[in-house]
Amino acid sequence: MEVYEFKKNFLTRLLETTNVLNGGGTNIPASAIRSEWTHFVEVAVEPTGWQALWKASRPVCEQLSMKYPLVVLGTVDQVLFDELKASFIIEAIQDDDVHFPEEQITVDLEELWPLREQNNPALNVNITADCIDKLRFFYQHLWMPWDNDGEDEHSWIDKHLESRIRFCHDLKNKTMSRQLSSHALALLAEARYIQRKRDFIELQLSEEEDQAEEEDEDNESSILKDSRSSELLQLNLRLNTIKNEINILENPIMRSVYEKVRFGVGKSKGDTPMSYIVTQAVPMDEQLTYLQSVKEMMDAKISVKMCDSLQHALDHCSPDSAIYLPPGTRQDIKFLEYLNNGGSFRGVSNAAFVEAYDRATKENPTIVSKNDDSVLLTIDGDFTLENIRLDCSNVRTGVVIKQGNITFRNCCFTGAPRSSNKQGIVIFGNCTITFERCVIKEFSTGIYSNHDCTINLVKTTISHCMTGLETLDQCQILFNSASITDCSQYGLLLEDFNDDAQNTQNGSGVPTEGSRSQVFEDYNTIEREEFTFEGSCAFRDNAKGNFVIRKGFSERFNSSCFVDEDETQQQHDVEDGLEDSICDATNVSFSANYLEASKLSSTKQISRSADISVASESASDTGGSGSMSQSEDEELSEYDGVENSTLDVRDVRHSLLEVKQSGITSESNETVAMKHDDQVIEIDDTIIEID
Repeated sequence: MEVYEFKKNFLTRLLETTNVLNGGGTNIPASAIRSEWTHFVEVAVEPTGWQALWKASRPVCEQLSMKYPLVVLGTVDQVLFDELKASFIIEAIQDDDVHFPEEQITVDLEELWPLREQNNPALNVNITADCIDKLRFFYQHLWMPWDNDGEDEHSWIDKHLESRIRFCHDLKNKTMSRQLSSHALALLAEARYIQRKRDFIELQLSEEEDQAEEEDEDNESSILKDSRSSELLQLNLRLNTIKNEINILENPIMRSVYEKVRFGVGKSKGDTPMSYIVTQAVPMDEQLTYLQSVKEMMDAKISVKMCDSLQHALDHCSPDSAIYLPPGTRQDIKFLEYLNNGGSFRGVSNAAFVEAYDRATKENPTIVSKNDDSVLLTIDGDFTLENIRLDCSNVRTGVVIKQGNITFRNCCFTGAPRSSNKQGIVIFGNCTITFERCVIKEFSTGIYSNHDCTINLVKTTISHCMTGLETLDQCQILFNSASITDCSQYGLLLEDFNDDAQNTQNGSGVPTEGSRSQVFEDYNTIEREEFTFEGSCAFRDNAKGNFVIRKGFSERFNSSCFVDEDETQQQHDVEDGLEDSICDATNVSFSANYLEASKLSSTKQISRSADISVASESASDTGGSGSMSQSEDEELSEYDGVENSTLDVRDVRHSLLEVKQSGITSESNETVAMKHDDQVIEIDDTIIEID
């Protein structure tokens, strides 16, 4: 199953957006932008009957109390042009544990990814996909949530379009420092997340107000008492703060000044190793006792520096520094750089989370995010955390590990009990992670793991999650006196994409759902090279199975599925932003039962063992949907009886001045060849004119 992907340079994006919004040659204010897109979509998008994948945004998953990420297959019943939405008939869901209350749902048009192969070959689905791609890029990268709230006197194109395109280009090509670009991306992701959440709350309050008017009730006092009103006010205040910062960052001249004011002077990079001791205001005797405890934990010859908070230490330390935290303190941080190079966070306490959880929670230091960030900590090298509680209740992912040897010793990770889309630890490939005497609880998934990882769970407990540990095959996991208990779905879920002999052996597992999944209650009956068990392990009270091995079911791991990142963080082979625009395809497959039920194609034969690859050229934010891209090493599949249609978008090499003076006609010379049995439908030289 293939979906469209478009790789375009920024000059192409600028020309396309200018043609859509300035086709009539008039200045378009911000309030008229949406209507211009509505007119364009009405001309280019097929109104009904085309199949697509819906990649639900994080706020949608939160609203529906469903696990994120969520990919759904279905058919567009009707495009609601005025709202830029579509009525979507659900036909298949990649996760069997997800159930929608209704078979038809209204979704944003930009969250849909049209399939390359349609049941009706006469549809111009390539033009539809290109139009949605333009719409998606505009609303994910150029349009800001506050644009409609501002002044409407000037042309939006003259005021914002070129500066926003340049801002995207600078982020993508890393012309800013990593600290500043990380901060900008976090602000953009948070802004779009706030926008989605604000829209949901406003819609709910509006519906309740209309209902109260029909019942002749005084709803004003009830709305003021509603907690959602105060939440809406907080969201608007935070959005206004983000707006002011982004307006400064869009100006290249002001960025360096902003960076000095926001982050202070650069960190010293001397050769002398330095440790940082975070202190608190306590009586002298207690302070001396604390410093004596720190002295026993560190090298006596190393230089030390006192700080009044963890944030202060992070602002001045080098990556290899050790930071010591006082017991029983709460450290609020806003840290956007990566942890690596052998550094460490160490709590000066010895209360054990596994043996005495309540006492350890009070005595050990706690690290928490200052704002509702996407990620609390990101690690891309060797690092150690010891005697620390990580409070992940106000972030969407606790810790992201990209590479290195990482050790968590006597640490506790806590999420939110009712959350359906918070991840505890997300592990990329080429990592070795050791959890020693740790507690992980109250996440939708405690640990996500990619291929080629080594995870050591030593006397560690994972409990009260939806899924305790989810991993792909070819990942080595050691359980040494570890336990996974009281999960509402699975204790451990292994996604198996191999077809070798060991995967076809039934063993003692109980096959479920057409033999796609095998459930093991006793870990001694599992014969998998990925797992090693030592000591006294415990796996119990997991609602849908202690161990589940699932084949050919959900999408392969990709960072965009779990971490909200902007398109500008992805690596592309681009020179000066002038690569050719191409239309590519991405393979995505569902289980065999879904394929038979939905009859996705009358010409393709898709095997159950088909690989699933959902990547993201753009996974923005916190909530905005990400685009699905294919790795460069993969080759597009070709099927008997079908030739993959291609869409050639003109290579644009105009200067920015020439782009602004471009005409009102957008031509798209395409040739679509679709073969179904002996019939060929060809469409040549299609021209779309927008007045």
